Amino acid sequence: LKVDKQLIREKFDLTGKKILDFGCGMGGMSLWYASNWDCEVYGLDIDKHHITVANNLKEKYQLRKVTFEKRNILDDPLGPEEKFDFIVLNDVAEHIALPILAPIMKQLAEALTERGKIFVTYPPWKSPYASHVTHVVKIPWCQFLPQGLLFKLIEKNNLEIVGELESDLLEAYKGLNHLTHEKLTKVTNAARLKPVYRKSHSILNRFGPLKEVNFNFFPLDYIVTKEFLLLERQN
Repeated sequence: LKVDKQLIREKFDLTGKKILDFGCGMGGMSLWYASNWDCEVYGLDIDKHHITVANNLKEKYQLRKVTFEKRNILDDPLGPEEKFDFIVLNDVAEHIALPILAPIMKQLAEALTERGKIFVTYPPWKSPYASHVTHVVKIPWCQFLPQGLLFKLIEKNNLEIVGELESDLLEAYKGLNHLTHEKLTKVTNAARLKPVYRKSHSILNRFGPLKEVNFNFFPLDYIVTKEFLLLERQN
């Protein structure tokens, strides 16, 4: 998340903003927003275990302008009074099945204030770390291995994770939607959202003159580790 935080600090002033951290997980980024800006944060997740941990951390750090809730907005939609200046999906979109992601993005678009923005971050499927299991398998781009072999490697090094819906790494891997910029663009277009900023981060951006260059073209798109997309509603 180091790159995410650096980019948010550089590009956004969240002072006075109402923020929705959609798919907040255990609340790390929600608490970071509240710690660094005078803003109101609403963290929402469908996993009760994540929300339990998030609320415990909120109490530990005594951050009062943060609210966490277990909620599935497909079953319990955001109401017309629930409007946000800044909606963040931080490492979330790649975990949501694409047919479900489409109505979710449409609902989030409708929950924006007049000048509100949606900020989506995710590792694209070609990324060396897109599998979310590289740290245990020890093989970059392992998502391109034969499925049977990869499953065996994950099972050999499997770890339990804090989650009601996904309790180990193998379940988490199977839940990935193989997200790419092209797939996400189809979803956001259907939700009548347009991009106003895109950053494709790779190791080459560490070199000063190349800091702002997007290497999202073949074959350098295979070393993009994170995609950042800022969206606003179409007129």
